[in-house]
Amino acid sequence: MTDDRGNSGVEGSDPARPQLIDRLRPYTRKPDVVTLLVGLAIGLAVCGPLMGGGRVFFLDWSIGAHFPVVSVGSLGLDGGLTSGVAASYIVAVLNPILGGSVTWIPILLFFPIAVVGAGRLAGGSNWTRVSAGLFYAVNPFVFSRLFVGHIPLLIGYALLPFATIATITSVASRFRRWPVPSLWWAGLTALSPHFAWIFGLIILGVFLFALWKRGVQRRRAACWFGLSVGLFALMSTYILLPHGSTSLPTQVGRVSLDLYRTSGDPHLGLFINVLALYGFWRMGPGPELPKDVISGWPFLMVAILLVIGAGVWLAVRRGTHRPELLAENSSSENGRLKSGVVQFQSRQGKVHESLALSEYKPYLALLLIFIGFVGFFLALGDQGPTGWLFLWAYDHVTFFALMREPQKFVMLLALSYAVFFGWGVGHLAQLKLSFSRIRNLAMVTVVGVALPLGYSANIFDGLSGQIAPSSVPVSYQQADRLMGMGAGTVLYVPWHLYMSYPFTNNRVVANIGASEFRRTVISGDNVESGDVESQSTSPRSTYLQQLFSDGPHLREFGALVAPLGVQYVVLAKTVDWVSYSWLGNQDDLTMILNTSSLEVWRNDDYAGVGWRATKLTPVSGVGGLVILSKIDGLAGRALITKGTVANSLNPDPQHSTQEATGSPPSSPSVIELSPVAYRISSGTSSWVTVDVPYQRGWSLDGRAATESAEGTLLIHVGPRGGELQFTPWSLVRLGYILSTSTFLVLLGIVLCGGQVDRRRRASAGEKSKFRGK
Repeated sequence: MTDDRGNSGVEGSDPARPQLIDRLRPYTRKPDVVTLLVGLAIGLAVCGPLMGGGRVFFLDWSIGAHFPVVSVGSLGLDGGLTSGVAASYIVAVLNPILGGSVTWIPILLFFPIAVVGAGRLAGGSNWTRVSAGLFYAVNPFVFSRLFVGHIPLLIGYALLPFATIATITSVASRFRRWPVPSLWWAGLTALSPHFAWIFGLIILGVFLFALWKRGVQRRRAACWFGLSVGLFALMSTYILLPHGSTSLPTQVGRVSLDLYRTSGDPHLGLFINVLALYGFWRMGPGPELPKDVISGWPFLMVAILLVIGAGVWLAVRRGTHRPELLAENSSSENGRLKSGVVQFQSRQGKVHESLALSEYKPYLALLLIFIGFVGFFLALGDQGPTGWLFLWAYDHVTFFALMREPQKFVMLLALSYAVFFGWGVGHLAQLKLSFSRIRNLAMVTVVGVALPLGYSANIFDGLSGQIAPSSVPVSYQQADRLMGMGAGTVLYVPWHLYMSYPFTNNRVVANIGASEFRRTVISGDNVESGDVESQSTSPRSTYLQQLFSDGPHLREFGALVAPLGVQYVVLAKTVDWVSYSWLGNQDDLTMILNTSSLEVWRNDDYAGVGWRATKLTPVSGVGGLVILSKIDGLAGRALITKGTVANSLNPDPQHSTQEATGSPPSSPSVIELSPVAYRISSGTSSWVTVDVPYQRGWSLDGRAATESAEGTLLIHVGPRGGELQFTPWSLVRLGYILSTSTFLVLLGIVLCGGQVDRRRRASAGEKSKFRGK
């Protein structure tokens, strides 16, 4: 027998307990405190090696010293893709404050958020919450995404359980709580656009559950679902509006689907690989996955699946004794269902509140089975029995093409696994399999803690040393000070989207050039994966790659890149930098810095952001342009590729070839007002080139700009001049206004409504105390 404090009733059999344990006991009864401490411990164990200084560069996430606050993507200049603006802006604001710490602090925060969130969704005892949180935060999906640096996606993944709880409780709450799922939906999508579909499936599952369960009217559930979708669409106008007004920066056809296809295990195949939470398409370079270092990983997976299966069985088959969910009912006789929150009524008639359906396992289990089942088959992409359906959606459903890498759907399966795993471990903790408490505790610890951690054992210590901080050479700072600030751009080579650096221990990371200098940087956008060299649709990139291939035969490279606004050329001494040795043979490039890490040249032919052209000359591609530069020079010319048709409102290019003025105007022709607007001064009617990469949407007085032979903007301007504008910016700006204002208004409604509910509950509590007296 034991008393309320757990002390043995046998006199003298219970030794004095340590005072520290007695002090900590009140905190261990708060489940979120326990899971928070566990999550922090896991985060420190993973991020410990990253805290030594420097910056952590990843394969898809490089944050340099000068990460731009206002990016081209935020203005809609990156093909109208504005979905990642929120995460980018937060990082840019914190970058000068936190320095290199901004690259690893989000990783450290991920683990406690994920552990607490999954634990709260699972509910139950500390064992249930901790084991669910551990499996959710430490698994092969998290390992792979952490290695490549999908940090915003992982933060959204960590917040997913909280969003799921809020969605479940919203459907049976008062009307003013209905916007909560939309707020979460919009917030997660702002971190990563993939949550538009991933979290959308959870909302769909809750809607189907609400239609099926007792106590909620179908009309009410339909209104809740329709409002959630409508409010989300309104808060996503900054993404939706500019989508059709410009051209995408990358290809999204079948080539993309083939490139990012979910991979199978070489021995166990595709289905087992996805069930094991693997399947990330990027197989190299790196990483060394947990299954690469754990020879018996399939046995660990089977053990985990057995615990998960036990959790499913216990929740569905033996969970009917749980209290029954009751919806909000304003006509209830006792009036206790008017609080606007999810409430439960036990068989003894006691009504109590719950913030999650974890208190009612059968229904939550069905919801998790649904999202896990759907997440598994969607993660297969265009493979497997549902591949035809995924392929149809990819080709015909608007915005579904952003799920070209379908393995991201595995996070739904991971969420389902985590909760069921926690329930299985929680039940095991209640069993007395041995007369020894120590043996029981050891068994539960092995299953609930050691098993999930062992399944992804090499995630600790910076993924077993596979990611580490790097110190960028001081020569980058020297080059930045030397080049200073200005309108002229920096061409950063070698031309690769991903490459290794000596200071990253030759680990392949995303090109760091774009965020290491204060000036605008032109850097490689070629994916170079498998048989795919590049997916870029930028004509400027195509032009540059053709110049690089012909580089050894050039002598006026500066003149050829001057129309792109290139004032400086920076060559990083890494990978194939020796193949760019021809830069030293150019007549119009002057070297201004040469270190062991990089070389910097100044372009002597740089003439500003744009100029008026004395004539419009058709050329036969880059080859004809290079020949023209050698024979007749490029000064004062605007070049257009033969066969290119100028806008019908512009003069005929062939006719303009015959027109020539004596010399270019002496005054500056083009002034940059902002990245989306350029003032062209008055002068003679002529063609004007601007060093902006061509994309659909640029116009002047209703006349659309034409693509020049170099891939920049070309526009015919009358004697009065005018303002060249990127017209999709007005839609982007309107989208920001609508999205932000809607989000803030809904957030205010929810917060105010929550305050009102708390006051009502406090008032009701005081009245009940008074009646008791």
